[in-house]
Amino acid sequence: MRTKKNSIESLDMYNTVLEELINYSNDIVNEKLTACKRHKQACQRFLDDLRKMELDSWDWYWDEEEAQKIIDWYSYCKHSKGALEGQPIVLNSWQKFVICNIEAWKHKVTNYRRFRFAFIQVARKNAKSQMEAGMASYECGAKGYNAAEIYTLGVEREQAKIVFDEVDLMLTKPLKKKFKIVQKEIRHLKSSSFIRHLSQKAGKTGDGKNPQMSVIDEYHAHRDSRMYDVMKSGMMSRTEPLLVIITTAGEDYEGTACYCEYLDCCNILDGTIDNDRYFVMICELDKGDDPFCEENWIKANPVLCTYEAGLESMRENAKLAKNSSDEKKLPEFLTKNCNIYVAAGEKRYMDVELWKKCKKEMTLEDFRGCTCYVGMDLSKTGDLTSISFEFPFIDVEDNTRKYALFGHSFIPAAVEEEKSKTDNVPYSIWRRNDWLTSTEANEGLTVDYWAVLNYIEEIKEKYDLDIKQIGYDPNGATMLVGELESRGYTCIEIKQSARGLNEATVNFRDLVKVKQIVHDGNKLMTWSLNNSEVDKNSFGEIKISKISKFKRIDPIACSIFSHQLAMQHWSKPEMNVSEFAEEDFLKRLWGKK
Repeated sequence: MRTKKNSIESLDMYNTVLEELINYSNDIVNEKLTACKRHKQACQRFLDDLRKMELDSWDWYWDEEEAQKIIDWYSYCKHSKGALEGQPIVLNSWQKFVICNIEAWKHKVTNYRRFRFAFIQVARKNAKSQMEAGMASYECGAKGYNAAEIYTLGVEREQAKIVFDEVDLMLTKPLKKKFKIVQKEIRHLKSSSFIRHLSQKAGKTGDGKNPQMSVIDEYHAHRDSRMYDVMKSGMMSRTEPLLVIITTAGEDYEGTACYCEYLDCCNILDGTIDNDRYFVMICELDKGDDPFCEENWIKANPVLCTYEAGLESMRENAKLAKNSSDEKKLPEFLTKNCNIYVAAGEKRYMDVELWKKCKKEMTLEDFRGCTCYVGMDLSKTGDLTSISFEFPFIDVEDNTRKYALFGHSFIPAAVEEEKSKTDNVPYSIWRRNDWLTSTEANEGLTVDYWAVLNYIEEIKEKYDLDIKQIGYDPNGATMLVGELESRGYTCIEIKQSARGLNEATVNFRDLVKVKQIVHDGNKLMTWSLNNSEVDKNSFGEIKISKISKFKRIDPIACSIFSHQLAMQHWSKPEMNVSEFAEEDFLKRLWGKK
């Protein structure tokens, strides 16, 4: 029995589209309607953006006329198949939320569209192709562009043609008169704008194109990001281009272009990455949800599960997945019907929301003169080098032992811009927030270890820190460690095996869960934690590893190094052996005569 049914009808009870979407968003955020965490975040983001609209510093405004215009466009089109075949398309509130957000946010000065990118992940049979086709035909025939190029992209030719064919099928006779439709092209007669399909396996990746709009269908099936990259670079000369990804989850997700994009979009919704030009809507079952509970299905199926026939098809698929002897049926149900990346999350080191709850308003000044342990993870060449400062302390509010963590990273100046693109993160913003230093030595091509050394020394002197030990990954650390030891620091090699790191890795995670590790909200560190997954050996011992080559984990790795030292702070009190030994014994011990 479902307690909260998300109605598919868009009732004539609102004066404006904006009024409807505000009401819808509040119902989602306040849990009057069932939705997943990411869906709630998208709605909260929308509500927050509306509040910012009155600020002079906020660049965007809501164009109600544009929102109504695209809704009207869909109403002029018809359902191409199913029980509603031939009837006008009436969008439900979720569909309006997605489509109108993408189209109706405009720049206050230029009136150009705000969003250049959109990522929509939803389970299959939720009118994805219809949504894509409506947006593509609107871009081609109703926006008023001359010679606009719209491309639908897929791995296989058949996949690339799904949206293309849907445009042909959904256009009513009056609208079809405005287009010339042939096998490979749909052309708007008045403007010469066109829609074409491109497939990766046919070798048509879009090189040399100048897209006004690109629609990548079922991105999870793409073996790499080449088509995405080509479309992204090709659209740079357009004034308000749009690249849309609409997909379901995939099975072999690890390291795929789609999953990396999904993680980046989760970071946008989490607020870890600021990107006002990227719209994100993810509808999925939450971690821990029972995939066979009907109440949860609406989270991944905001259209399909709003009417009885759709629910019945879900029941049939669930029954088949649960009882079939075919082992492929269950992962297929989880990915395609519940929109869950199979095994995604099972290897994730930590829920980033737990980490974010540990944020505390604090600075290094609060720990002036305190005992400190430092972690250090050095890069070989052009990657991140990271250090952490960890302070064991007693929280006077609840008399609890806790650890305060501060992090800082370094990146070669010459590769910062390139790494920002490949890693898809704002290193320049993080540098301005003083979470990152850009080093200039060796023409900015490699990290300057002297800059790392000087930073440690500077922080130690500025805040009068008592640095007890520095834990380090021995890989490439010989020179820097030697210099640190010559200056009187005690450096401890941290074994890089799961056996060597297990205790600290587990304890670090456990303490985050109970908020006994606190941090200052460093977004670079938060990003790196979200990139971390568990690497387990045959004995069940763990360490962290990165989920893909473009996802850095150095800031959180060095934090675990410092924690391995700091967690011993309470169990190993300092002892002055001079208090317990005769002077003659001490002379022999230290080799003095």
